[in-house]
Amino acid sequence: MGSYRKVALLGKGRLGSAVLEELVNNGFTVTVLSRNSSGIKDLPSGVEAAQVDYSSQDSLVEALRGNDVAIATFASAHLVNQEAIIEASIKAGVKRYIPADWGSLTTDPKARTLPMNYPLVKVQESLKKKADTGLLEYTIFSVGAFLDFLLDYPFILDLKTSLIKIFDNGEHPFSSTSVHSIGKAIAGALNAPEATKNRNLFIHDTVLTQAKVLAIAKKYSPPTVQWTEIRVDAQQEFEQALKNVEKDPTDFRLIFPLLQASLLSGKYRVAYPEVDNELVGLPFLMDEELEKKFAAKFQHD
Repeated sequence: MGSYRKVALLGKGRLGSAVLEELVNNGFTVTVLSRNSSGIKDLPSGVEAAQVDYSSQDSLVEALRGNDVAIATFASAHLVNQEAIIEASIKAGVKRYIPADWGSLTTDPKARTLPMNYPLVKVQESLKKKADTGLLEYTIFSVGAFLDFLLDYPFILDLKTSLIKIFDNGEHPFSSTSVHSIGKAIAGALNAPEATKNRNLFIHDTVLTQAKVLAIAKKYSPPTVQWTEIRVDAQQEFEQALKNVEKDPTDFRLIFPLLQASLLSGKYRVAYPEVDNELVGLPFLMDEELEKKFAAKFQHD
């Protein structure tokens, strides 16, 4: 077993809750940090809670003190606060920081200049500098698209309208991982601290394409459902989405199409050719299990 047993978890949303469950299952001592009391209710037995003011260094340092690892699982709205948390982690004696960088293409050198990646690239560079000087270790996880969320939003296809906008025949592959698998991978990485120190780890449950998801949708949708397929040129969609975001980089309604085009256009490294699943003890999701996960969603909706 590794020596990093005490973990501060920053944020308890859908990802944070799954990570918390997996850390507890693997015997870690966890303290959940939250800016409001509602975020630290109903915690599993033995899990500590700390209310924290993210705008106060003193509050952050106090909440982080005594922990070996800080894991950021908060919402994207707080990504810009990570530098302050990293500084507080160093002051508190935290050994390793796992940033809120749970993306498909944030670590692809070709995608560094995309507007939504800018704050994450800054954090990556900051962590590397601090690791070089021995102030703090890091582990960055590239996890692909969140498997749990794929069908909740009209990203790959739109369940509510039975419509799919198909990029280049839906042939471009992308990695995908569930939130619980991310939790398992984090636990596995902390149990192998030397092998995962100052590294970007690539993990996935499975590799998907739009065509594959559509085939499952057609197989399991009720007979009354007719899928509308709109075929688009991926490069054109990407270029238009990028132009639109430049008008207002803070508008998520403009960022969403750019994220979609970036993932589905085949332009970037979003299907990981080599993964670290074995290192962190994460099995792959078999096609039958994947179909089972998706089938319930299509039949229900």
